[in-house]
Amino acid sequence: GSVEAVHDLAELISLCAQARADGRGGEAEAWAATAALLGRGALAQAREELRESGDATALAELARAAVGPDAVERACRAHDLLVG
Repeated sequence: GSVEAVHDLAELISLCAQARADGRGGEAEAWAATAALLGRGALAQAREELRESGDATALAELARAAVGPDAVERACRAHDLLVG
């Protein structure tokens, strides 16, 4: 029951809805970063970059730093296969 984890999931849903509505990418990176850093309070600035500019680079970098590049690549591919 971490409040921060619930907040992270709510932000993820919001970001993905916005990305879909705007026809932009970044969903896979948002999912990967959220899964890697759920409840740690480390995603706010990177989420804001995606929200404001459509740039998911910071989210991808945070995820890679937390779990490694191979895990992030697999997660993004899986996301794209399931959702894309």
